[in-house]
Amino acid sequence: MVKHLFILISFLFLLNAVEVSAQCDNAFIAKCSSGGGSSVKYIKHFRIRFTQATSKKKISEGKFTLMLNKGNHYRFYICDDPSKPGETIMELSNDLTKFGSNYNTASGTKYKAFDFVCNKTGPYYIKMFFKDGKAGCGVCVLTLVTN
Repeated sequence: MVKHLFILISFLFLLNAVEVSAQCDNAFIAKCSSGGGSSVKYIKHFRIRFTQATSKKKISEGKFTLMLNKGNHYRFYICDDPSKPGETIMELSNDLTKFGSNYNTASGTKYKAFDFVCNKTGPYYIKMFFKDGKAGCGVCVLTLVTN
């Protein structure tokens, strides 16, 4: 009897853990990419999940490489898990130039999306991190603007 009770309690804890972390799953990614309507086509997503940084000088970051094609109009949607304090900052660059970000450091303004018209086919880099090193889950959805 004690063994069955232990299994039942363990199962209930497991269900509770799944509900708590459900904010940063595929439904969260789908919700983030649904904001563009019919004029955008989903290409790929990039997700980060970090705990609170121990030092503001050692903030965890995710780095991703992607190929973008000349002449294409891309839109990057950036979303945060509302149950966590972290605000996702995303930067797009190549080897020499930073092309854009969803965060304006001068004004402190954070944007949900930004557009990029590619002028040169090649590798580009996405860097994602949480403002002030806070804990969080964030996603960047890459889409192709089709209109």
